[in-house]
Amino acid sequence: MLNWQKKRWETKYLRMTEKRKISWEVRKRIGYLTLTDPPENRMDTLFFSELHMLTTEVIPQGKVSAIIVSGSGRHFSAGADLDDLTREIRSGKGNGLLISNYDSFRFLDELDIPVIAVIRGVCIGSGLELAMHCHFRLCSTDALLGLPETGFALIPAAGGIRKMISQTGKAKAIELILKGTNFVANEALDLRIADAVFPKKELMEKAEKLVEIAADGYRRYRKKEYLERLSRHATPA
Repeated sequence: MLNWQKKRWETKYLRMTEKRKISWEVRKRIGYLTLTDPPENRMDTLFFSELHMLTTEVIPQGKVSAIIVSGSGRHFSAGADLDDLTREIRSGKGNGLLISNYDSFRFLDELDIPVIAVIRGVCIGSGLELAMHCHFRLCSTDALLGLPETGFALIPAAGGIRKMISQTGKAKAIELILKGTNFVANEALDLRIADAVFPKKELMEKAEKLVEIAADGYRRYRKKEYLERLSRHATPA
């Protein structure tokens, strides 16, 4: 990120809050997008405002070769802050908010650079919707994933239904969504929601290695090849 971009980003953040919900840092041309409200990294309206700013102003003007999305602390994200979002919906802002949230996720999906979700711990609800809009999902062995919205009389509203269908097939997606079923990392791998599972301590190193493998001449149709090459990479002891 250029100095003026970083300054503008930080200035807008300080106007909104002293506690940021997202950290954006560029190192060696990799953009690190980190959810920074541990332990749950809940997604509230402030989170989505920050994500909107990132996806409409900061990232498009930057020159990164890949993006790695992760959560600070033990978990990726426990999903939306339902109380906060319900207040927005009841105030009449719901449709615009949901469309904006989906547009932010879709922006990541449509980038022509690798976008990698590093998933540790809990990744459910809107957290999983965000992860499914990334091109790759690398999970730790302790990861827990799912779309539990139906348990709250809701449905996934940020593209999760479409993404789940594309990755698991229609019948399985409908079953998972209607039951609100959570599943562990190896089950996610079998469902083709996760692309690879690694020990937690290796996860970020694997993501950075995947960037090294895929970023030069990146083509999404070569995903299987990139993952096969990653699987042959041994993590140093």
